[in-house]
Amino acid sequence: MALDHERRTHPRIQPDRGIYVEYPDLRPRVRDISLTGAFIEDNRPLSRGRMLNMTFWLDEQTSVTARAMVRRSHEGVGMGVEFLSMSNEDRNRLRQFVGISAQVERLQSF
Repeated sequence: MALDHERRTHPRIQPDRGIYVEYPDLRPRVRDISLTGAFIEDNRPLSRGRMLNMTFWLDEQTSVTARAMVRRSHEGVGMGVEFLSMSNEDRNRLRQFVGISAQVERLQSF
């Protein structure tokens, strides 16, 4: 399955430990994550265009909550989501987790 990586503005990392996401009634595994989105492994992905609130558990005590939209949905595989909004504190935690400085983030957005 080929994904359209060329449109991404921020690099994604593959976590070296399992991180999980919670959204309505489900808790699937995150395959990769960036400052702007993630790919979530889920046999029954939500439909494209669906809006949802998500909580990502980066470790047992650290979470990030975001409002997201499903941008790609692959039945039996998972879905790509774009983060639309999150608090400054959550964005800073995610930035630290993926290893991107605020300066690099600003440069990549051009």
